[in-house]
Amino acid sequence: MNTNKLSAKKILIPAGLVMLLIIGVICWLRPNLNAPKLPPAELAQTAIENLLAAESLSFNTQSRLLLGSDETLLGDLNGQINGADYHVCGEVLGSELNIYQIGGKTYRQDSLTEQWLVVEDQQMLTNEALLSDINPRAAFQLTDMLNVSEAEAENVDEEKCYKLTFEPQTESGYYEKYFSSLTYTIWVTMDDHQLRQAQINASASANNIESTLQITTAFWDWNNTPAIAAPVVE
Repeated sequence: MNTNKLSAKKILIPAGLVMLLIIGVICWLRPNLNAPKLPPAELAQTAIENLLAAESLSFNTQSRLLLGSDETLLGDLNGQINGADYHVCGEVLGSELNIYQIGGKTYRQDSLTEQWLVVEDQQMLTNEALLSDINPRAAFQLTDMLNVSEAEAENVDEEKCYKLTFEPQTESGYYEKYFSSLTYTIWVTMDDHQLRQAQINASASANNIESTLQITTAFWDWNNTPAIAAPVVE
């Protein structure tokens, strides 16, 4: 009997079993890891549908104005959405913003007195500019996506994502009212096709100078954001 061959078998068989076990665990933990790659337009549509359908999520939105070679930070907001409720806080145009929407009530904190203004029937949310700042999903209510293209995959917080660019047609027409060019770039997770990051570039030209409003939003905690409680109003 060849003891060398027998020893090799004793080593290779357990090693092979361990490898199969590891592969099985990976496939069990990440069932969509081997999901077929979707065409760019279908992938973008799926990611946006997942974003709009999420019961809850967390986000950070940064808004910048690019004017020629100058760049100005307009806002930096953190927020959570859970069902129809949300909480957003941060800074917009140099002013502190802290706002809750709980049921039919809107709570907005005065940055000077720190007192809460309570408004019934979501009256504050009729302001389109405010709505676009505090609810990033509003920008993804689309009627069409044109010229969808895919670039090389990129990392977002060390997570490799598909990168897609397209020209949107929005339901509200909010950005189209003020800008002549509108482009969305989105980063989509490879395993479950969630919208991980989005960048809106809305541009206009005047006196041979191009200005661009750039809004970048990162999303996470899809369907895993805790319930949002109203602030204590004294």
